[in-house]
Amino acid sequence: MKWFGSPQILKVLHNPSSMCFFSFLIGFGFIVLILRRSTQTVKTLSMSIEEVEANVVRNGNKCYKFTAEDTKCEKVYNKE
Repeated sequence: MKWFGSPQILKVLHNPSSMCFFSFLIGFGFIVLILRRSTQTVKTLSMSIEEVEANVVRNGNKCYKFTAEDTKCEKVYNKE
């Protein structure tokens, strides 16, 4: 097994206590992959409010100008 490494590495890998450690490490990795939480993305504006209010957007034959308004936010969950 010259391709694998030095004799010290082979001794460590064939040691029963190190086999238990590596088995635990691999098992822990699988558990983390299986039980991980899915990440939630938060969508935010890429422009400041002043930039949004200053611009006029043309869509087809109509033009739109946006204004900002303070409102109460409700928690919304999107399934995307």
